[in-house]
This record gives sequence, structure tokens and C-alpha cells, in this order.
Amino acid sequence: MAEFNRVAPSALRLYEIDGARAHEEVVDQIVFAIRRGLLQKGDRLPTIEELAEATTVSKPVVGEAVRVLREHGVVASKRGVKGGVTVITDDVPMKLLTSRGWRKAALTELVEARRHIETMLSLLAAERATEEDLGDMRKTVELLEAAALRPDSSFLRFDHRFHYQIGRAARSEMLAFFQHRILSAIAVALHEYGLFHEDRDQVVETHKKLLAAIESRDPDQIRKATDHHFSTSAGSFASIGQLTSDGGTD
Repeated sequence: MAEFNRVAPSALRLYEIDGARAHEEVVDQIVFAIRRGLLQKGDRLPTIEELAEATTVSKPVVGEAVRVLREHGVVASKRGVKGGVTVITDDVPMKLLTSRGWRKAALTELVEARRHIETMLSLLAAERATEEDLGDMRKTVELLEAAALRPDSSFLRFDHRFHYQIGRAARSEMLAFFQHRILSAIAVALHEYGLFHEDRDQVVETHKKLLAAIESRDPDQIRKATDHHFSTSAGSFASIGQLTSDGGTD
């Protein structure tokens, strides 16, 4: 029988929750842990009791969060001594990529904020990344390049996974959290664009250049690579944003 890896609450970087819709915050924290790779397909979540204690909410609130994740096909539950809640996919549905408490922002505004945050994360990653971190990024770029040939959501998922890995390598919890919120907002806003309209060859090339810059650990190369990456994104997002404002997309 396959052995499951039950992840400890401390490994997920959970924080205390307060609010009327607390279960949504629990959902978001688990989604964040999945998208940044702290929880992977096949991993077992901490127990309901452990999650409740780590986030300072009640067990029913955590139970509601698990129900939402289960209904969206992200986790599966099994009763009994050997049971628990297991992650069954790392492809988080768009409906769960929420940005509660944030006003709706224009695409160009999101890119502007992301550009500054991810430039700093990339610089920190160059200082702090281990060889394991860099190896994970290399593997994701390979997966991104392979996904460029498939007409499904995996390309956008691997695109974002690469950037989450930069956030992890930077070892800056606060910057990584803001990165998560911005990436989620962009993913939702550009769902159709990300699947059907993106120049995938160009995206793969910019990711390769950014990875090479981080591996060089040269701040000047990193700034140049991030400038190129986000200048390209800003132009594309400005175009799609104009279409949206003109009623050209739903």
C-alpha cells in the first residue's frame, strides 16, 4: 500500500484568521500552499484539528474549507484510521483563485505591482537559492516548454509555478504572499488570454532568460531579464485590457 506524506502545519506557513467568511481564508491558504509547491499531489493535509489550531479558527470552519476544496476536485477525503484529506491535483480551479479584500485592479496595474515585487524576489532568489531550488526551476521550464504544444491549462499553471518557485527560493514570506495574491488576480482576469492568445514561444524564452540570470547571481543580469519579461507582459496585458474595456472579450 502506498505511503502518504502527511504535511505538518508548520511547513505550510499558516497564519491566524479572523472574519465572518473565515473558511474562504482557509481555502486560500491551502491553495497558496499548493500553488507554491508546499503541498503536492498525493500529499496528505494536516488533520482538521491541526489546521484549526494553526489558523485559530474552529474545526467546523476548517471542515467547510475542506468541503469547498473537495467539491472543486482539489482534495479527496477518506474516513478511518488511515484516512485523511489528500491533495489529488495541483491544477487549482480558477474559481478558487480569489482576492478577497482587494479592489478590482486594471491588468496594467497588476503587472506594475508584480514587476516590482518579482524583481526583488528574483534578486533575493539569486542570493539565497539552493541547487535544489534551481533544479526545481529548470524542471518547471522544461515542463513549460512541453506544455506550449498542448491546448490546455497546463501552460499557465507551469508559468505560475516557475514564479512561485522564485518566491520560495527568495525565502521572503511577505513578498511571496503578495506575489500569490497578484498572480491569482492575473490568472482570473486573463483566463482566456492565458489559454488561447499568449505567444507561448516568447513566454518560454523569457523564462529561460530569467532563470539564466538568477543562476548567474548577477544583479544587473537579473534586472535586465525581469525588465524584459515584464515589459513584454505589460504590452500584452495593455492590449487585452483594451479589448476588455471595449467589450471585445467577456
